[in-house]
Amino acid sequence: MKKAAAWKLFVVMAVCTVYFIAFSHLGTFAYDVLAPDDGRLGPGTAVGPVSLSGMTPERARQAVVERVNEWRATASISLQYQEKRIDLPADAFAFRLAESTKRFVDGRRTPLFVIADLEKCLQAAAAIVPPAALSALDIKKLGADLEGQAAQLQKPSSPIDLARYISFANGRQLVVSEAAASVPDSSAVRWLSGERRAVIKAKQLFSFGDYMKKAKADLSDEAADAIASAVYRAVLATNFTVVERYTSRMLPDGVTPGFEAAISGGRDLEWFNPNTTDYTLLLRHDGRKVRVAIIGLPFAYQYIIRLGEAESIEPRVIVRYDARLAPGEKRTEQIGRPGLVVTVEREVRDGARLVRKETVSEDFYPPTYTIHVRGLEVPESNVGQSGDGEGGTMEPANGVTENNGAANQPNSTAKNSGGNIESGTASKKGDEASNGESAPAAGSEEKTDAGGGEEK
Repeated sequence: MKKAAAWKLFVVMAVCTVYFIAFSHLGTFAYDVLAPDDGRLGPGTAVGPVSLSGMTPERARQAVVERVNEWRATASISLQYQEKRIDLPADAFAFRLAESTKRFVDGRRTPLFVIADLEKCLQAAAAIVPPAALSALDIKKLGADLEGQAAQLQKPSSPIDLARYISFANGRQLVVSEAAASVPDSSAVRWLSGERRAVIKAKQLFSFGDYMKKAKADLSDEAADAIASAVYRAVLATNFTVVERYTSRMLPDGVTPGFEAAISGGRDLEWFNPNTTDYTLLLRHDGRKVRVAIIGLPFAYQYIIRLGEAESIEPRVIVRYDARLAPGEKRTEQIGRPGLVVTVEREVRDGARLVRKETVSEDFYPPTYTIHVRGLEVPESNVGQSGDGEGGTMEPANGVTENNGAANQPNSTAKNSGGNIESGTASKKGDEASNGESAPAAGSEEKTDAGGGEEK
C-alpha cells in the first residue's frame, strides 16, 4: 500500500516538472513568434564599457559616440618618469567607432577598438625620459597598454610609470653616480679583493652601516669612515634623500670638507630611495683607490653638488700659569689648529634650466686651542712678603687652579638628518677645546688670550 502511494507521488512530481519546463520554453517561443520585432538590443549587450541594453541599433551607435566624445573632452592619461609627468594629448588615440558598432551581438559585450599613435606617445615620453633611457623604452608594449586604458573610457587612478617599460639589452645597467677615495689600509684592500654589491630597494631606506655589518667588513675605523665618505659623495649626486649622517670632530686626512660621513663607533649613513625602481651600490678596489658606483636607470634631473667657500676659524690662545715653572719660563703645551665651516648645496637642473637649489648640509669642525704655559711672575714689591698683605697678590698656597679657559670636551659628532647638521656641542664656534686637552695642573692658573689681549 505504501509503495503504491510513493509511486503515485513520484509520477505527479515528474508530470509537474515536465509541465513547467515545457511551459517556460514554449512561452518564450510563442512570444518571439507572435510579438512584434522592434529591433531593440537585449540585456547584456555592450560595446566596451558602454551598455546598450534596450536600445535600437541606431541609438546604440549614437550612445557609443557620445560616450567616446565625453571621454575625449574630460579624461586624460598621464605618463610619469620619476619626478617628471606629462599628459598625453587626446588626439593620441584613434577610436574605430565604425568597426566597433558595425555589428552588435545581442546579449554580449563586444570590444571598443582604439589605436594609440605611437609616434605621439614617443614624443610625449621624450619630454620626460632622459635620452640615455629613451632608446631602451619598449614603445610597442607601452602603446598596447595605453590602448587598453583608453578602451575602458576611464581615467587611470595613477599615472603610467614609464620606468616599467625601460629595459636595457643583456640586462646591463648604467652608472648614474660614482666617487673614489684613497684608503691606505690593507684591511680595505683585502675586503674589496672581490667586487661588493648591495641592492638599494625602491621606496625603502638603505642603511650603509647595517650593510657593512651583514657583509662582515673587518675594517679599521679610518678605513670604514673613508669608504662611507666616498659612498656619501656618490649618493649626493642622486635624488636619494639622506636621512642620517654623522661627521667627526676633526676632518680626517684625505677627505674633502663637506663630503665626510662617519660610521665608526656605532654611527650610520642612511638614505631613502624615492624611485619606483631598484638601484645597485657597487664597491671595488682598483689597486689604488676605492671606487664607488651607483647603477640603475638614469635620473630625470641632473644633480650638481656645489661646495661653498670654506670659512676658517682661528683658534684662541690659552695662557696657563704654573707655579712649578721658574718666573719668566715659557713653553708651548699644545699647538692650535684652525676650525672650519663649509656649506654644501645641490643644484637640481633640467638641462640648462635650474629647477631648484637646496642646502644639503653645513659642516662644522671646531678649532683646537693653542696652549702656552708660563711661570708665575712675582712683583718685586712683594718679595719676602707673605699672607694677604697689601700692595700685591700672592698665588694660592694650596695649589688650587683657576681655569678661565675651555674645559675638556668629550669627543663628539655632528648628525645630519634630512640634509641639516646638528652640532654635537652647545658651545659657540671657535670655543671648543681639542680632544686630549688635559685639565690644568694643581697650583696653576690659566688665562685666555683672544684678539691680542689677555682675559682672566
